[in-house]
Amino acid sequence: MSGRIWLKEIILENFMSYEYARIPLKPGLNLISGPNGAGKSSILLAISVALGQIYTERSRRLRDLIRRGEDIARITLVFDNSLGDGDGKRPISFSDSDTFMLSRYLRRDGNYWWEADYKRVSYEEVSRLFKEFGLDPNNMLIIMHQNTMEQFSLTTPQEKLKLLEDAVGFSAYRERVIEAKKRLESIISEDESISTLLGKAEESLGYWKEMHDKYLKRKELSARVEWLKREAIWARILKQEAALKALQERLKMKESALDANRKETERTEEGIKKWRDKLDAWKTSTKEAFYELLHLEKEATSIEDLITHLQEIEVIFGELGRHEEVEQQRMREKEAERRLEQLKEEIIRAQSELGALERRMELNIETYISYCVKAEVLKIKREMLEGEIKEIKGEIEKVNRKLLDMAPLRRKAGERIETERKQSEIEHEIELITTKIEALGKIPDETEEIYTSYGKLYEELKAKAEILKANKRESLKELDSRTRVWREAVSGLLDSVNRSFQEIMSCIGATGIARLVNADDIENAGLELYVGFRGSQPVLFDYYTQSGGEKTTSIMAFLLAIQQLIRSPFRAVDEFDIHMDPRNREAIYKRMVTSMKDAECLLITPSQLTVSDPNVHIIVVQKAHGRSEIREVK
Repeated sequence: MSGRIWLKEIILENFMSYEYARIPLKPGLNLISGPNGAGKSSILLAISVALGQIYTERSRRLRDLIRRGEDIARITLVFDNSLGDGDGKRPISFSDSDTFMLSRYLRRDGNYWWEADYKRVSYEEVSRLFKEFGLDPNNMLIIMHQNTMEQFSLTTPQEKLKLLEDAVGFSAYRERVIEAKKRLESIISEDESISTLLGKAEESLGYWKEMHDKYLKRKELSARVEWLKREAIWARILKQEAALKALQERLKMKESALDANRKETERTEEGIKKWRDKLDAWKTSTKEAFYELLHLEKEATSIEDLITHLQEIEVIFGELGRHEEVEQQRMREKEAERRLEQLKEEIIRAQSELGALERRMELNIETYISYCVKAEVLKIKREMLEGEIKEIKGEIEKVNRKLLDMAPLRRKAGERIETERKQSEIEHEIELITTKIEALGKIPDETEEIYTSYGKLYEELKAKAEILKANKRESLKELDSRTRVWREAVSGLLDSVNRSFQEIMSCIGATGIARLVNADDIENAGLELYVGFRGSQPVLFDYYTQSGGEKTTSIMAFLLAIQQLIRSPFRAVDEFDIHMDPRNREAIYKRMVTSMKDAECLLITPSQLTVSDPNVHIIVVQKAHGRSEIREVK
């Protein structure tokens, strides 16, 4: 037993009929015998209570197990925890001692607890510890209490198979299958839920898609309306800007014309001045010419008078005979005549010059008058231009004020929109689009968010559905694989069990076989025992068919058949031989002795057995004065 945990000793303190007792156990078969009521079964009950057996705790209140008159009881199990052969490891790794002590305390006030090596531990820790060794006190194939034989007869095939699987360590196979089946059922359930949700999501998505299409249409139309509103604002602004530009161009043209007018006026005034100067010069020249002509004519008249006077004097001198003086007078007359001729020529020249001046004067006056007229016309045009410029500037100021007043609208309108449409055309289009928007009906503002959410949910559900389909396929494969492994493992197990079961039953002149039923349905799969006695064909083993002795013999034969497969290092059977005839009792007992060499077994019986094997550890229980005591038989 080195390297495996085994129970060395049981210490009972104030437990039932035991005041204080130390019950030593050894590897192999431990036979506890004694008369009925001596306290034999209390030992197995104490072990079960210490290990936390649920059956025991439910059947009796733990405080009822405390010795009468005492307030506290203690059960201590002492396990061998020495190092294993060759591996250098202790069975209970967290304990450094060669012995491991587990104590269960029971108080009259209902307070119960465990201690492991004098340290308080929980039920979960105790259960987990012994589960690692396959020691399950709740499995009747490992610990079979008094009257458990009948209980085993009444268990269903499903319960029998589960007990067997747990006892031999095959529960993991079933757990894997059940786990795979649960996973598959979960996937199927989830797949159905997802399918339902997917259908609902698709229906909702269809509704919200239609609503979303309307939402997008409304959004598009609303955006168009907003654009048109901006366009309408910019149409007004552009209209004013165009008017301003036209006015500015007109102003520029008028100012240019005014500037040209000023320049032309300056040139005209220069011309007027020039021609006025010419007229002034003409007047002076004409006056000078006139005076020169007048002087010449006057001088000519004077000379003519002189000539006439000289002629008269000549006549007088002639008459007077003053010829010398006549000659002088004639010379003076000729000289005067020459001068007169000269003056006439000069007068003609002067008259000609004065005529030329008068002719030039007419032309100069016409030019001067034309310049004056032009100056007046330019003046009128300038006044008109100045008036128009003033009027245009006034209109520009009005337009600028309008544009200034439209500054908030410009900011509201945002980026500039160039348009050639009239505001009335734009407003007409706004009315048409507004009518279309109203025709779409009421659309929730959160439509896009809801549609996106449903779309995302729908895609997630689709993806999840695909994943679930793949998982379902994999789970089906896994379930089939694990079920096949379980079925093969259980079938192999029963083949091994049946070889021993049939061989043991044949030793007592009987037949027996264990069969797997409902192998295709793991949850309903079960184990049925068929036994036949006295040459009869095997029939189903149950509580009602076989006699008491046959039931006990069949169960013990089955227990013996599985002993080499049971994981637990400790096994126990109370009253294994109840209702057995002496021959079968001896046969089963001898088989027990040979089967328990590599395990630790506690066998309780009130009967007297022939013990010939020195390896059988015998403990006798007796009761005197209400107190149970034990005695080892060396």
